[in-house]
Amino acid sequence: MLSNRNKKKISLILIISFVFSMFFYFRLNSYLDSNLKSFSSSFIKNYFEIEIPLNNDQKLNLENLKKENLELKSLLQIKDNDSFSIVFTKIIFSHPSFLNQTFTVPLGSEDGITKNQLVFSSKSFLGKVAKVMPNYSEVITLKNVNFNLIVEVGDKKYKGILKGNGNGSQIEYIADTSNINIGDNIYIHSTVKSNLLQVPIAKVSGIRKKLGFLYLTVASPLPFNSISYVGIVNIGKIK
Repeated sequence: MLSNRNKKKISLILIISFVFSMFFYFRLNSYLDSNLKSFSSSFIKNYFEIEIPLNNDQKLNLENLKKENLELKSLLQIKDNDSFSIVFTKIIFSHPSFLNQTFTVPLGSEDGITKNQLVFSSKSFLGKVAKVMPNYSEVITLKNVNFNLIVEVGDKKYKGILKGNGNGSQIEYIADTSNINIGDNIYIHSTVKSNLLQVPIAKVSGIRKKLGFLYLTVASPLPFNSISYVGIVNIGKIK
């Protein structure tokens, strides 16, 4: 039979043991919880940071998307004003013939597109709208054999006709007495005054004389088959 004194000792030992057990339990639980969270966080971070290998087609598509995004951002920096408006669109088809030099956009008369509206990329002048249907339009570029546009050359703005020849483009019908040099800027001629028309569309890259006229070779613009987005500009009727 236990004495009261021994009972008290046993009770005290049990209480102390219980307290220590609870203390170690909570410490261990806290330790495990902390480490588990750390492990989970590290696992998730490392898992999602693993670089998934891409095949060549996926890499090419990714690069094309990046390029298109940059082109569109650059185009969107051009703002409409009172003298012209701009519609942005994507090229959906490029004609394979080097003599044809045309491309198609998914906008037509129902979208306000009209013949002879000018077309730009983010870096250069490309051409003009040649054919308009209700839901799409065909654009001819500077190299197209059917392309022609009145332009002005140099600081004195000598007027001539910019034409395509299939391989490139040239300016004709400028008197051979005109003071024009290689590197001179070429501008669009229009009766409509616009800040856009003060921006050079190309440069003179070659000069030759024939029968009293100058024939100016125009520096080749950026190949349109490397372009995804264009801006169609309405500045009124081009004379």
